[in-house]
This record gives sequence, C-alpha cells and structure tokens, in this order.
Amino acid sequence: MSEETYGKRNRINLTIPFSLLEKIDAHVDKKLEDGESRDTANRSAFVMEMFKLGLRVYENKINKDATEKTLDQKLEFIAKNVLVSGFITDAIFGIQKETVDPERVIKNEMLLEPEWIKAVNERVAGKLNEYFK
Repeated sequence: MSEETYGKRNRINLTIPFSLLEKIDAHVDKKLEDGESRDTANRSAFVMEMFKLGLRVYENKINKDATEKTLDQKLEFIAKNVLVSGFITDAIFGIQKETVDPERVIKNEMLLEPEWIKAVNERVAGKLNEYFK
C-alpha cells in the first residue's frame, strides 16, 4: 500500500434493512449465549465476518475454472453410477433367482433391449431428482 492510502481511514457505511438486522441480532445473541464477549460478538464484528466470508466465496467463484464441476455435480455423478450399478445387480440376481436350472437359460433379452436401458435411466433420473431437490 502506498503511504497515502495507508493513512486514510478505511471506513464504509452500510445501510442494512431491518429484516437482515433482525437476523444479525439473532446470530449475535446466539454468540453471546455461547459465552463470547461483547468485543467479538456485536453487529459490526458479525457483519465484517460475513463480508469476509462472502468475499472469499465471490473470489472463488470468479477464479473457478469453467469446466470444473461443482460438488453437487460430482455427487450426482457418483449417485447415478451407484444407482445404475444397483439396478444392474438386481437384474442379474433376479435372473439367477428365476432360473433353477442354468442350462435352460438362453439369454435374457430384456437386459439387451433399448427399452430396458431407457427404463433404468428413467428410474435413475427419478431417484436423482428425489435426492437432489
């Protein structure tokens, strides 16, 4: 920092709506109940803490690579693979349960039909919508 900007006061006045002020007061009261002192648990300190947190989130959002996947996207990918594996495993064990004599099994055409794959994808999409509302 230059000498000129270092010597200046770094104050910003911020007008906060009453709806947010009530939330801030609730969080400050909770901190006071937890045993913090008034020096660290007050409106100014809480707003400054939230500002720092918001600034970090904003900078991470700007610096994030466009091709980088979010945590929700990664979790959805994992859940989709687990669900598909589960449906395939259920189908395989279903075949084994239905057939007592393995020599009579020719081929399970249902697993090879495009309609079965479509049905599995629809069931997976339904489960993912249920998990990631």
